[in-house]
Amino acid sequence: MEQLKPLSPFEKMSYGAGDVGCTVVWNVVGMFMTIYYTDDLGISAAAVAAIMLSVRIFDGFSDLVMGYLLDRTNSKLGKARPWILWSSPLLCIFLVLSFTVPDFANYTLKVTYAFLTYFFLTVVFYTSCNLAFCSLQSFCSNSVEERASMNSYRFVMTAVGALILGYVTPVAAKSLGWLGITSLYGAIAFGLLMLCFFVCKERVKPQPRAAEDKVTVRESLSVLAHNKYFFFLVAFFVIDFANAGLTGASGMYLARYILQDDTFFGHLNFASTFPQLVACFFFPFIMKLCKGKWNAIIFGYILYIIGYGMCQLLVGTDMTIGSFDYYLMLVGSAIKGFGWGMHLVAMFAMIADVVEYGEWVTGRRLDGATYSVSSFGFKIGLGLGGAIVGWALSLVNYDATLEVQPEETLQAILNINFLIPLVLSIAGLVISLLGNLDKIHPQVMKDLTVRRAEEAAKFGAAQ
Repeated sequence: MEQLKPLSPFEKMSYGAGDVGCTVVWNVVGMFMTIYYTDDLGISAAAVAAIMLSVRIFDGFSDLVMGYLLDRTNSKLGKARPWILWSSPLLCIFLVLSFTVPDFANYTLKVTYAFLTYFFLTVVFYTSCNLAFCSLQSFCSNSVEERASMNSYRFVMTAVGALILGYVTPVAAKSLGWLGITSLYGAIAFGLLMLCFFVCKERVKPQPRAAEDKVTVRESLSVLAHNKYFFFLVAFFVIDFANAGLTGASGMYLARYILQDDTFFGHLNFASTFPQLVACFFFPFIMKLCKGKWNAIIFGYILYIIGYGMCQLLVGTDMTIGSFDYYLMLVGSAIKGFGWGMHLVAMFAMIADVVEYGEWVTGRRLDGATYSVSSFGFKIGLGLGGAIVGWALSLVNYDATLEVQPEETLQAILNINFLIPLVLSIAGLVISLLGNLDKIHPQVMKDLTVRRAEEAAKFGAAQ
């Protein structure tokens, strides 16, 4: 396999800047949209759950469609970059629209507006932008080590961005209002995505194919169906981002009603995000220590279980800032945060390996359709997490007008933050023990190198 010139640190940072741009958008949505709907707009928790779950139904189709379109895209700008160019401004515009529900609207109109803006933000524009961005790495380099390095840069930068957002957003939303803060964040996100677009070039050219060899939608689905590791990744992404959706969407409730101070959301976010940053930064070393990305995922789930388990067993609704169980909660959050950082880099770096496994098994390479796992799992997981928050709160008749919530509501908030993620993490560990792509990937690449050379020679002779 031909090795391309290594990417410069600036190129890797520019790639990471693109993900920071996506993170700026989605962190606001994932962490603050649920409480914005219930506490600012007065939408019921049950209606919020319905909005988030119903939108997720469309996401499964949009990700596969976008993956198919990306696979068939051929332009002077490349395959992934043109989608980043056109979708990023619309993504940022709809971020603002999602947090500016008209004050004069009645309840039904508020719910309808919330659904429509959330739908276009996530199903259409976030899918187009983020799926193209994620697949861009496979066109920037064909080196497993370079891809891991790109993702290490990427998630260190997004962790720093998430730390800043966790502290700034609760305070800035009060002073600037949601219109002001989302307009600022939208402008920042657009600038970062454009930096990624202009600096990161597609240097890995797709294997040439005759016109009759182009893959149809039906064939794309068949290729994915024969790629068992695609389904492993779907499970990992959905479980991990459901956990992220649960703790992200419910973190503000924990800060507001148990700790009695919105500003402490930043401390809660820091407790899990800083260890995530450390894990991302040292992931190349961690991957060698674990002897592969797959083992890193297994170990990450073990850390999840330890961290969430500590919080579930030792934290109570009478927790106060500075109490013993408060510090235990921060320690547990740090442990699971380190595991989350390992997972982030490993899962995204592994998608390219899954693309190559699919090519090895079926003879068809589907970068876009396979990379749809990242956008699909990300949004399904976060949406499911947000929906579970709404369901759990509706079961205890959550009332946003109460300054002091009843004991059953406080217990529900703790269960959303710790118990449900613990159960999901145990399921993830069980699934991760059923396979290991790292064990066969060297043979996959060896066989593909020979096969690609033969196909290139055959294609050249036919011309």
